[in-house]
Amino acid sequence: MTLRQWSIRRRILLVGTVPALIVVLLLTTYHMLNRWSDIRQENQSIAHIVLENIGVSAEYPIISGNYELLTPLVRSALSQPAIVAIEIHDASGRILLNEKTGRFSDVPAEDIRYLRYDIIRQVQSLDEFSEFGDGSTAATTLGHIRLGMADTFTRDREISTLRQSLLVGLGVVVLAFFIGRAASLTIIPPLEKLALFIARLANGNTSDRIKVDDGAEIGHLQVNANQLAQSLQQAEKDQQRYTRQLMNEQQKTQQASRAKSEFLAMMSHELRTPLNGAIGMLQLLEQDISREEFNDYKRTADQSLTHLTQLLEDVLVVVDTEKNKLPVVFKEQKLPDVLHNLIQNFSARALEKGLSLVVDYDGALQRDAIRFDPSLVRQVVRHLVDNAIKFTDSGMVIVQLQLIKHDGNDWLAISVTDTGIGIPENQKQQVFEAFAQVNSSFNRRYAGIGLGLTICHHISRILAGHIEIHDGLHGGTNVLVRFPLGVRPANHEQQHALAAQGLRTLIVEDNPVNSKVAEKMLLKACPQMQIHVVSSGEEALERVKSQQFDLILMDCQMPGLDGFDTTRRLRESGLNIPVVACTANTTDRIQEKCRAAGMDDYMAKPLNVAMVRAMVNKWLQRAPAEH
Repeated sequence: MTLRQWSIRRRILLVGTVPALIVVLLLTTYHMLNRWSDIRQENQSIAHIVLENIGVSAEYPIISGNYELLTPLVRSALSQPAIVAIEIHDASGRILLNEKTGRFSDVPAEDIRYLRYDIIRQVQSLDEFSEFGDGSTAATTLGHIRLGMADTFTRDREISTLRQSLLVGLGVVVLAFFIGRAASLTIIPPLEKLALFIARLANGNTSDRIKVDDGAEIGHLQVNANQLAQSLQQAEKDQQRYTRQLMNEQQKTQQASRAKSEFLAMMSHELRTPLNGAIGMLQLLEQDISREEFNDYKRTADQSLTHLTQLLEDVLVVVDTEKNKLPVVFKEQKLPDVLHNLIQNFSARALEKGLSLVVDYDGALQRDAIRFDPSLVRQVVRHLVDNAIKFTDSGMVIVQLQLIKHDGNDWLAISVTDTGIGIPENQKQQVFEAFAQVNSSFNRRYAGIGLGLTICHHISRILAGHIEIHDGLHGGTNVLVRFPLGVRPANHEQQHALAAQGLRTLIVEDNPVNSKVAEKMLLKACPQMQIHVVSSGEEALERVKSQQFDLILMDCQMPGLDGFDTTRRLRESGLNIPVVACTANTTDRIQEKCRAAGMDDYMAKPLNVAMVRAMVNKWLQRAPAEH
């Protein structure tokens, strides 16, 4: 088990005890060395003093021969614990006095260390002519002293000193241990509580809080632990909320996927229905049929193709709904003129079902032209009135179109009220969602793709307006769409038909069928028009160099030099005649792209005679005067 695996309690005890032990060992060693040195110096000093005293006192006894005079002094010296033997020798080496202690025999011979001290007498020199001499002295050795010192006593004192130092050091270590233990009792319990608290956090118990009962760092740890628990608790709540949101989004995605699948299946059915009508009627157009049958087949085929075109427009709007964008082209027109044909068709349908269709324009809309996108407004009215007639079996459908003031601006309000089956309260929001329908099964009672309100909702948002669904006063449903617009004075000047002689138009179209359709519709709108057709942008650039034209119909998508690049080159060459885009692409802000390339107007395929006639009236009515 390594040190890193020890508990905090053991580590704190180790921290409290080891330094104290090291300090005690150092101090004890230092103390013992000093004490041993003092003992040795003390023994040396005692031995030196004893030798000097005996040496001074031994002169007379050696000279007189009365050695007993030294006995008390020698015995007093032997009373010192370190001295075990004293011998006094004369100058010839003869032992004059030999005294030993009683413990001499117990001391090993190798532990006895002898010190020698010479007994020297200083004698003043005398000559025969002087009573006092010349003052000089001469040293005479009377003998020497051998002092026996026992190292055993010194070792005993050293061992005693070591024992005392170790006992004191041990006491200090024990005291440090208990002090460290006492300190650990103030640190370990809060840390253990903190560890248990964090363990509970790790197990997912984030609702508990630890009591802050300590100060300094441990108190900060407790506060931080509580903050961590609060953060984890909040994170857990956030995770649960995000999980619920994710599950809801996953459920919505699955529902949207199912709705798209059902929508595609329904679209396949809905598209094939008008396509079958158009193809069937065209195949029945033979030369041997009567004029009445021909007109009936033609009218049915035209209605089927119109229905097919409307379905495709609806699909494109739904696609743009997911992209959150939609091409918008504002024009100044009278609203009743834009909706005239549409209202007539709906009146015929309502009459077939025995319904009353009431259309009410306020005076401002009948009098003034307003600035709006005719296509989008017509689409909103078409879907609202179509739904109202479709889901109403008896009663009436009321269409109200008004100019209202809102936030200081002029708004167009479109209200359609029916006495039909209504919309359940829990599905009023669902009908606004793309690819979502109240009932998308094939055996449902009411036909259609069920995207009318979805399209109206998207158009109203694109036009910065809103849509509302309410229950009717007498059953049924009331749908209200409002969006802002600008009101301009009406242009009451009548647009006259073209003086067609001398007008020249160039059609730039790579598809032979489309170029033929455009040519025939131009001739129907303006029978005397001179029409030229080229199949590429390169041919168009060459043709305008050799001939003059009053109008160019430009297809945008062509191989090689497309319509955008061709128009740019025409403008760079200084050509200023009107160029009108004619393309099947109605998404991705195609109108803005056409304007940026230098085109003057835009017509979306499929073309119709009314659209072509309006375009010709707009751009070529002054052309004869210029030529």
